[in-house]
Amino acid sequence: MYYMDDEDYFEPSEFDEKIEELKNELRESVKKEVKDELEKLREENKKLQGIKENFESIKEDYERKKAKYKSAMEKAGAKAERARLKELMKQFKTVMWSANWSYQYKKKCDKCDKYRKIKVTLPSGNVVDDDCKCGERKKTYQPKENLLYMLSDTSGKIIGWYKAITDGYFDTDGHSADTIVDHNKDFKELEENLWHTFFTTKEECQEFCDYMNRKEENSGYDYDLAGKLIKAREV
Repeated sequence: MYYMDDEDYFEPSEFDEKIEELKNELRESVKKEVKDELEKLREENKKLQGIKENFESIKEDYERKKAKYKSAMEKAGAKAERARLKELMKQFKTVMWSANWSYQYKKKCDKCDKYRKIKVTLPSGNVVDDDCKCGERKKTYQPKENLLYMLSDTSGKIIGWYKAITDGYFDTDGHSADTIVDHNKDFKELEENLWHTFFTTKEECQEFCDYMNRKEENSGYDYDLAGKLIKAREV
């Protein structure tokens, strides 16, 4: 068995020293590279942090401007709606007048009952009711107050809807104001669509009613079925 003694110890050769030196240089080089890389990352992180802070600031500024724009648009929309409503209300007044008609009679005689019927005895001896001569009736026209209760949008066209008022109450049925008269129509053009014709003033509506009453030749037909005088009219 062989044992190494002190005399067998060899001093490091020049080659070994060079290897060790190279190793140290590599270690230092790696350390420097890692250090430089860390420094680079720190710088980049610092820049990114600045960008992030600027981004948040830009984002906040964008949100403020967005909110301001939205508020401005809402105000502009509301203003436009008010202007449109104001314009519509010029056209569709709250109160309009229509030419309402009803059947009226001449003065009742004293020979018939309250329904203007008389008793007639037939040759067979049967007694039946027959129309009295005073039972003739004719249409009479008079202005009727109507109130706006709805606006509708039909294919981009705004239509006002009105209901007549009777004894302080709305009538059940409403009618669309297809034709609005404001001293701009020939009365002859209005005869066929009275249900949907409305006048802006009671005075012009009365003029139209007088025109229709003259056509009906209903002068003197101022009573209801029971013989009560409704209103004497100038025709």
